Amino acid sequence: MRQIVMDEARRHHADKRGGGLSFVTLDDSLNMPVSSGQDLLRLDAALDALAEVSPRQAELVRIRFFGGREVPEASGLLGISEATALRDWRAAKAWLAAEMRKTR
Repeated sequence: MRQIVMDEARRHHADKRGGGLSFVTLDDSLNMPVSSGQDLLRLDAALDALAEVSPRQAELVRIRFFGGREVPEASGLLGISEATALRDWRAAKAWLAAEMRKTR
């Protein structure tokens, strides 16, 4: 799912197509506006950087953000407790938000 969303953002962001998306609706619980193709590309880069620091947190974000899964289901898929998934989710959101602010 992530690749489909990213490919669409890249396609729409291409200069030959006018350079941008008007909006992309994503999970509001991430608490950061992602309103353009450029924002989505920054989010993708930040998620790749998070994967280098914490692969489990990055996978949790992929499952929740791009897969649309809730914490109980995501924790089951990752084989971790819900409490650990919630801690990882909070940490990943904060890390991604800080990373997104740096690239603006």
